[in-house]
Amino acid sequence: MRQLWQTLTRRRSLRDPRGRQALRQGGGQRSGVALLVVMTTVLILTVLVTDLAYTARVRFLVTAHRVDRQQAWWMARSGVEIYELLILADREMGDMIEQFAGDLGIDNLLEMVPQINTGLLTMLMASTGSSGLDEDDEELQAQAQAALEGTEAVSDEVREKAIEEGGGLFSERSWLDMPGDFAAEVQLEDCRININLLRSATTATLEESPTYQLMLGRMAGDENEAWLRERDLTARDLIANLVDWVDADSTRAGNRGGYEDSDYQNQEPPYHAKNGAFETMDEIRLVEGWQDEVYDRFAEQFTIYGSGKLNISCEDQQIDWAILHSSFVQNPPLNDQSAQEYIDLINEQRLLGFLNTPKEYVAFLRQIGVEPSNELQGMLTNKTSVYRIISTGLVGSSAVTMTQVSQFDSRGRNTMLYYRVE
Repeated sequence: MRQLWQTLTRRRSLRDPRGRQALRQGGGQRSGVALLVVMTTVLILTVLVTDLAYTARVRFLVTAHRVDRQQAWWMARSGVEIYELLILADREMGDMIEQFAGDLGIDNLLEMVPQINTGLLTMLMASTGSSGLDEDDEELQAQAQAALEGTEAVSDEVREKAIEEGGGLFSERSWLDMPGDFAAEVQLEDCRININLLRSATTATLEESPTYQLMLGRMAGDENEAWLRERDLTARDLIANLVDWVDADSTRAGNRGGYEDSDYQNQEPPYHAKNGAFETMDEIRLVEGWQDEVYDRFAEQFTIYGSGKLNISCEDQQIDWAILHSSFVQNPPLNDQSAQEYIDLINEQRLLGFLNTPKEYVAFLRQIGVEPSNELQGMLTNKTSVYRIISTGLVGSSAVTMTQVSQFDSRGRNTMLYYRVE
């Protein structure tokens, strides 16, 4: 740098064409300073302009992302509110059916629409409008099925047709002309076993608890037992750990004895068993033995919400599986083949329109040789009151997932039990 400075600032003189040195007023000048100043100024301006351009671009992208995320939030919220309307309509429909045809215990509307997305709505609007597309078009039907499953987006032709047909009475703008997409699904929380009911179980009555028996039944079976043995675990110990977490005492449940907090004092940092009800499903991961793959394998079959009664009208054979195995807790265990044979008989009766009430269900179990306890019969229902709605909104590269658990009373009033946005 010193050499560069000396080169730029050394004295210079000009010579005329004949080789004679021209005289300048004041002698030689350090004319290289001007070049250095110009280069420095250009460099500083280049840095400033580049920084300003980068900062402006970052702020623009951040603002655009915030706008997209806000719109994605509203898209996700749209899915939740559509399902809230469907739930209310389903319950009204169920009340009307019960009034005129008896207690059938069927969630008609929700069984027809277990999931919904903008692709499905677009297909419905395009195919049912006054100028709808050809219903016999195989490509259209394939798109409709893909849209229902959420595996493929609809074509631009179908989307434009749906937007044309989606205008309202008071607005020419189509309600399908949205900035993004959403996909939502509803799950019946009463189709799962409520583990918070374990709070009422004591060491002396644990084996007789219907909740404990149902959980044992759900975790039973040849495949599950082999899976647990490979990891040196037992279903009874895992459930007893859940009991220790929610019960009010400090003694380990079952026949194990000892201090229940001893399982958690070696953790980093150490903590105590809660001795209270679970508030979120993720809290189960704090319980000894319920981390990682155990949680992933079994937690989906359990819940912490609802009345505690198990809905036998749910289209999930895991419910029948749990009930059947729980009826053999005190007897020789039921093998998988026998359990499946019982389930096949139950499904046959359902196809014929029977087993719509807990009374009919239990009577049929006894008819085929299964003896559920009286306490277990009292935990069965054919109605749902708690629903889990999961909706994801997508706008640009921004995605928002909204999970809401709500309880509906007999008058249709909605009480939110859980709400999370990711």
